[in-house]
Amino acid sequence: MRLILLLLALVLGFGTAGWAKPARNQVTVDLTIQPATHSFSCRYTLTTTAPAAVSQLGLNLNRQFRLATITGPQVTRFTAAPWYDSFQKDTLQRLSVAFSGPQRRPRLTVEYGGQLPERFYTDSLAELTAFANWLPNLPDREYELVDYQLTVHVPVGFRVVSTHEPRRVRPGEYYFTGTAPNIELTAVAARSFTTLVAAGSPQIVIHKANRPATHLDTVLLSQAQAMIRWQNQTIGRQEPIRQFTFLLPGTNRNASGLLDNAAVITYSDFDPRRTGELLILAHEISHKWWGYGTWNDYNNWLNEGMATYSSLLYLRTTGDTARFRQELAKRRTSAASVGAVIGFDVRRNDYPTFRKAMYDKPTVILYELEQRLGTEVFLQLLATAAAAHLATTEEFLTLVERQTSRATRDWLAGKLST
Repeated sequence: MRLILLLLALVLGFGTAGWAKPARNQVTVDLTIQPATHSFSCRYTLTTTAPAAVSQLGLNLNRQFRLATITGPQVTRFTAAPWYDSFQKDTLQRLSVAFSGPQRRPRLTVEYGGQLPERFYTDSLAELTAFANWLPNLPDREYELVDYQLTVHVPVGFRVVSTHEPRRVRPGEYYFTGTAPNIELTAVAARSFTTLVAAGSPQIVIHKANRPATHLDTVLLSQAQAMIRWQNQTIGRQEPIRQFTFLLPGTNRNASGLLDNAAVITYSDFDPRRTGELLILAHEISHKWWGYGTWNDYNNWLNEGMATYSSLLYLRTTGDTARFRQELAKRRTSAASVGAVIGFDVRRNDYPTFRKAMYDKPTVILYELEQRLGTEVFLQLLATAAAAHLATTEEFLTLVERQTSRATRDWLAGKLST
């Protein structure tokens, strides 16, 4: 009977070996933050499961940071050299590590530190988030999920928050565990945090650094709760959000959604009653579902295009159909000047062109797909895709065929290819 059920699952579903993911890497981070000098030091330990035994391993590290050493049970030597990442359009350090022999589970510890970039600190705050690029990353695997342990040390008088509550707190030490993309491990240290919690479900938590709560924060709580309730009934119906955390460091830089049911909003005057901010909020929350697409190739449209159209869907559901049409028309105009989504070379194009190809054109195609299928069938398709954590366009096209028809798959493949 178990064999029969397994075979049926392989034929009919996504939750078995047909979509199996490799074992997750294990990461242990010991981080010391010195807010007074806007600096940090870090011990980053990675244990990775290689598909085949390896004798060498490469990592990328922000070139602004000072590498102290790399050690490990079988590490024999290491080098660090400048390396240009054509996707990030930035020069990093490529760390090359050699082992004494082939390793199936290579383990190494990178010790490094330095000054935080200016946009990631204030006089009494240090923000170590994805955009600070503060962690070593396996090349082209920055957004792979890792199981992590994060210990953060701060001077007495400072607190630390992350995407969820710490497992343990001692004077000057905070300990977090979880599963997240390697690049998204997060620690924000400040002298104080104002914490707000929305009543009801889903639970919404705001941690605001070094400032009192304002009316805009209560607006964010209520808007986010209403938004997530709608998302849980539509794109998230198979994998709903139960709890969501907003980190408000006040560094006035950008907003970013994290897979770990959290978002960082750095704007001090963020007001989701304005259409632009409402779309940002809906976009970033939806990255809880749309964050599994391959980051640094054309499959990124599964992250950014999906999140963009999800935000427009929420705008439409508020009743503002006129603004929905206006926003869609802007993206249609933008998309007209860019080529195919499939095969788009993210490394050879500038950022404005990247946004047209990965945000705007997929948004228009998804709208046309909704018109072809009808809203309910379309939303069920998105909900299944969101729960399947699809990484590639081919996986999504296969799902489209299973959920709808071969004709619709071919139609969508054609739209994405022209």
